[in-house]
Amino acid sequence: MHDFITIRLNGKIRKIQNISPTLTLLNYLRNNRALCGTKEGCAEGDCGACTVVVADIQKNAPRYRALNACILFVSMLDGKSITTVEHLKTQNGELHPVQKVLVETHGSQCGFCTPGFIMSMYAQFLSENMTEEEAAAPDILAGNLCRCTGYGPIIEAFSKIHTLSQSALEARQIKDQAKWLATYAHPRTIHLSHKNQQFFSPKSLNDLFDYFANRPNSILLAGATDIGLWVTKQHREIGSIIYLDRIGKLKKIHKTSKNLILGSGVTYTEALPVIKKFFPDLGELIRRIGAAQVRNIGTIGGNIANASPIGDMLPALISLGTTLRLRKKDKQRSIPIEDYFLSYEKQDIRPKEILETIDIPIPSKNSIFSCYKISKRFDQDISAVCGSFNIQIQDGTVADARIAFGGMASIPKRAFTVETKLKNKPLSEEIFVRAASSLAKDFTPITDMRATAGYRMKAAKNLFSKFIKETSETKKLLRLVGRGAVFDQQIYQHQTWNGHQPAKTITGGISSPQHHESSQKHVTGEAIFVDDIPTPKKTLEVFIAISNKAHAKIRRMDLDKVNKTPGVVSVLSAQDIPGINDVSPIMGDDPLFAHDLVEYAGQPLFAVAANTFETARKAASLADIDYEIIPPVLTIDQAMHEKNFLEPPKMISRGNAKLAIASAAHQLKGQLYIGGQEHFYLEGQVALAVPGEDKDVTVHCSTQHPTEIQHTVAKVLATPNHSVTVEVRRMGGGFGGKESNGNLPAAVAALAAKKTGLAAKVRFDRDQDMIVTGKRHDFRISYNVGFNKSGVIKGIIFDQAARCGRSYDLSVPICNRAMFHADNAYYLPNVRITSYRCKTNTVSNTAFRGFGGPQGMLGIERVIEKIAHYLKIDPLEVRKANFYDSHDMIGERSITPYEMRVEDSVIKKIVAELRKTACYDERRKEIFEWNQNNSVLKRGISLTPVKFGIWFTLTFLNQAGALIHIYNDGSIHLNHGGTEMGQGLFTKIAQVVADAFQVDIDNIKITATNTGKVPNTSATAASAGTDLNGMAAKDACDTIKSRLKKFAAERWQKKISEVVFLPNCIRVGSQEIPFKKLINEAYRARVPLSATGFYATPKINWDKEQSAGRPFFYFAYGAAVSEVVIDTLTGENKILRADILHDTGKSINQAVDMGQIEGGYVQGAGWLTTEELWWDNNGTLKTHAPSTYKIPTCSDRPIDMRINIWNEGKNKESTIHRSKAVGEPPLMLSISVLMALADAVSASNGYTFYPDLNAPATPEQVMRAIKSIQQTTKANI
Repeated sequence: MHDFITIRLNGKIRKIQNISPTLTLLNYLRNNRALCGTKEGCAEGDCGACTVVVADIQKNAPRYRALNACILFVSMLDGKSITTVEHLKTQNGELHPVQKVLVETHGSQCGFCTPGFIMSMYAQFLSENMTEEEAAAPDILAGNLCRCTGYGPIIEAFSKIHTLSQSALEARQIKDQAKWLATYAHPRTIHLSHKNQQFFSPKSLNDLFDYFANRPNSILLAGATDIGLWVTKQHREIGSIIYLDRIGKLKKIHKTSKNLILGSGVTYTEALPVIKKFFPDLGELIRRIGAAQVRNIGTIGGNIANASPIGDMLPALISLGTTLRLRKKDKQRSIPIEDYFLSYEKQDIRPKEILETIDIPIPSKNSIFSCYKISKRFDQDISAVCGSFNIQIQDGTVADARIAFGGMASIPKRAFTVETKLKNKPLSEEIFVRAASSLAKDFTPITDMRATAGYRMKAAKNLFSKFIKETSETKKLLRLVGRGAVFDQQIYQHQTWNGHQPAKTITGGISSPQHHESSQKHVTGEAIFVDDIPTPKKTLEVFIAISNKAHAKIRRMDLDKVNKTPGVVSVLSAQDIPGINDVSPIMGDDPLFAHDLVEYAGQPLFAVAANTFETARKAASLADIDYEIIPPVLTIDQAMHEKNFLEPPKMISRGNAKLAIASAAHQLKGQLYIGGQEHFYLEGQVALAVPGEDKDVTVHCSTQHPTEIQHTVAKVLATPNHSVTVEVRRMGGGFGGKESNGNLPAAVAALAAKKTGLAAKVRFDRDQDMIVTGKRHDFRISYNVGFNKSGVIKGIIFDQAARCGRSYDLSVPICNRAMFHADNAYYLPNVRITSYRCKTNTVSNTAFRGFGGPQGMLGIERVIEKIAHYLKIDPLEVRKANFYDSHDMIGERSITPYEMRVEDSVIKKIVAELRKTACYDERRKEIFEWNQNNSVLKRGISLTPVKFGIWFTLTFLNQAGALIHIYNDGSIHLNHGGTEMGQGLFTKIAQVVADAFQVDIDNIKITATNTGKVPNTSATAASAGTDLNGMAAKDACDTIKSRLKKFAAERWQKKISEVVFLPNCIRVGSQEIPFKKLINEAYRARVPLSATGFYATPKINWDKEQSAGRPFFYFAYGAAVSEVVIDTLTGENKILRADILHDTGKSINQAVDMGQIEGGYVQGAGWLTTEELWWDNNGTLKTHAPSTYKIPTCSDRPIDMRINIWNEGKNKESTIHRSKAVGEPPLMLSISVLMALADAVSASNGYTFYPDLNAPATPEQVMRAIKSIQQTTKANI
């Protein structure tokens, strides 16, 4: 027996002892070994940012598994080899082929998720003998989330893995690794002790039961895919653990003539091949359980023992008649699996008893077995309903039936009443539907964040219809999506850069598809994010305690026990703030810490600074707080009813909308609810504050707005701005969520640093980040429209109500922009837009990509669709009839409701071209015909345009600065006021500078954004980052170039007009001087080689009092055709194809722009389909982790995605190289998805009525819309 473990980490043998048995591999790598390439994105095994490759010996051969380090205990790894992303690059700096291919396909943007993707791909690279099906991208990559790219370039890189080969050095290293692993092929007994914790890893069942006898309360550990969350999420302290993985008998798979027998320790991945052979439907279901990283280590026995009512595997095992064999020492007993589940979290398991085997009967030839999983997202999601049917047929009659459901009760169980009604009845849909009506006698589902009770019951009943239809029709045509379904082919078309490539020889110049400037650091794990920065000695970890009440007075807050906790250095509350207790961006209404009133669940109360984060967290839980509850206002409807607003309603109007509607030939009214959206940047909010001399403080933080952080910290600390320096090199995503949300952690860290004199770090985990920070505003849009027989809008009234939360934050400009974009690309002659800024007891919502524009556009696009359906014409014809006419420079048809003239509209040309290239008319006809012949699946299609205004609507923010140094060796140092969050800003600005000086881009170094270098910066937001900072950088370049030209003309006795910058040199007359030589000579001649640059946007003028003027410099345009399919029995839906044509002006970097277009579209599609925020009746957010909040995975991307940049694009305005912004506009291309889904829903009832489909269009919302039009049809018969 050994009291230590031995691992091989990145090729080095390490003996580990005296560690906590529940120390995660992630924390060990980052804190003990300084291997920070492995990231924490969720701490629950759902995002993949922490993926590592673990190798061991299986069946006498090396096995390579991608596993989640965040929920994997180091104690489980004895005799295993772990490889992290840092180990792939060679010692001489050469990228591994897997790393190289991801760089080549432009597969990283912010880079935070990239190491995880690399390691998932590397595990696949090492794995041999995998079938093509097993090696499909969704199977391998669905456990890795990316918020930036839209997954296309990552899938492209993955598709090339089979073409890559090992180097001779790597082959030797792998051979050496295999030899070392072979010495541990026969496991040894491990017993670790640490404080009050014990860890025992027996080799045999006898050893297990001997230990169990002495420690009967021990926790049995298999894959830790659930128990890992006890530690990382529930913060439970586990006293004694028995690790089962080394007991060979529990890992066996055996087949008899009638049964498949699985040891309880068999993982999903190990069981999948044999289960697919005998139970194909169950095999498909297993591929949707968790993700590869979970299936690789999670066990079927563990899933049974966990007894979750929503365990996907359990209904299938119940319906198959599975028997569990339980063992206690020498005693065995067998029970039917359905008898094992007694009640919620209670099983028929006796003291010191374990689950030994799972015996699954193999279906006879006369049986029909099918199982179904219904969830918001296809992959890596927990089901709302999981149903399984096992029907024995004899002479066309149901001889026996076993039907089970999960998600319908406190335990998974059989539908006994329904089974009884089916026995000895004909196999027919009528019989099955009639029997399904008795489901309520067996099940009473609940409402939670995954689905309502009503939807669960409806979907479960509909599965009976689905099952019986599949027995008589082609099953493939009834399955929506999935491996082997009718729509299953993931297509990624390699993008070609169709810009006008200039005939220049410098690398990285304007219009070249330059790779992201940090891409090589991303793929190697060398890109340093804030939490990766080595911290000073004695740095404090700070935990922020938050309210669990939505609205209450604080009667008492006793922090005495918190202060007295060993390891706590300081406790911070409102009384400790020397300056102003406010972290708001504008209105002064966001206290850093609540004092006597809390107004949302998640509002900060106090902070604890301690030696470790865990100490701070535990101490915070000891606070004694007494509240007096005040009834909260939680929803838009409630706020509107009570007239609870942040400020009086605002209005933009033109003409007499009410009269125009009344006098129009046709009128329609309606309402649309649009859900909010969590940013889900992979890197959470984080700040590190380091105190300096003279009471200065330097704050490293993940922010889009360093200057606002500087001002906020100075305000809280009561110090001048010059005493605060804020620096940010890169962010792991932003999307608007790091514009104002970062003020809180930065101010708390700085306050802790000031009070203690020590460096202090605040880092939100995923749950806290989602609970505390603001989101995209949800809206309720009501409309009343009048139009003629051609669909031309004569008058329209919009009422836009937004849930702003407890304070202003940025709600005023966001709601203003929603009003500005209520027209989208359409001329509205008589219009009234009223905005209601609802104050609710929820977190203050904030900036999110589009900044209100998407919500405003959704309203008018829904109106267009409803008009078209009413008139029975193609919605595209209605759109064309209402487009702005930018050629009408005198009349009204080019003027917006806010009196800005649309001078540059190219939307007609873009739509005409896309209509043709996407074969829109042909496909629309084909889809109509297809829908006539398919009863369950219905397809829909929509083409929607985008006209998005660029620049800040607050005029003074439209400015930027830059700083450029050229050193005497010719190398260039570039700094500007923009921040890099993955959008490629730094890359583009470097290209601007390279082009200005005509030098290779490798000659330019971009350094961290720093308020001490470029002051008074605006947020990197409003899609204006390149426009503003590019022009500022060019201004600095022009200053230095002017000096150099003057110097060169004097030095070589030529006219200034004869001095020309050429690739990596200048030409003076007929002589060419290398750039480096020019710079060195200029330096010796004492020519200043440093300059600042500045830019202020012209033409912007907005009168907020009159709601008129020019709030935008120009508009960005684009259009998309989305084709979708829905399952009318379950509401599940899938984007089949997306065709996009987008105007980026004269693109500075088409590769970067393509990435922004695809990423924006997929992010928007997630907002409108899978991403649902859910609060309970107490105002508590329940969707605060990737296990409950579902951003798209790689399989949610359109199956076929075709993106093109408009070749004729050139900005009418004098922007940097006549380019156009591309950060936000593409997100609104996804509006076509919601419109296409509504089209498909309409098809479910023969296009008789148009549905009021709300967003997000989850399966439940789609079913609600289908039910609504069915009821409308009945009412009109």
